[in-house]
Amino acid sequence: MRDEEIYKEAGRRIRSLRKREKLTREELAEFVGLSMKHIYEIETGRKGFSASVLYRIAVALGTGCDYIMMGKEQ
Repeated sequence: MRDEEIYKEAGRRIRSLRKREKLTREELAEFVGLSMKHIYEIETGRKGFSASVLYRIAVALGTGCDYIMMGKEQ
């Protein structure tokens, strides 16, 4: 799987989790210390992210990094 596909799938899972938690992009962005535009770009797979951003997003959404990256619960 190419990097672009990995980030696109991860972004879809982030968006789905964010909606499940009833968070706006703005709320998630504030929690993880990013701009709302950056969250949008992550959710759409247009932008990658570092391990620290992945961790902060996972904590904000109440899930593990494994689920966001691979769709697997710990």
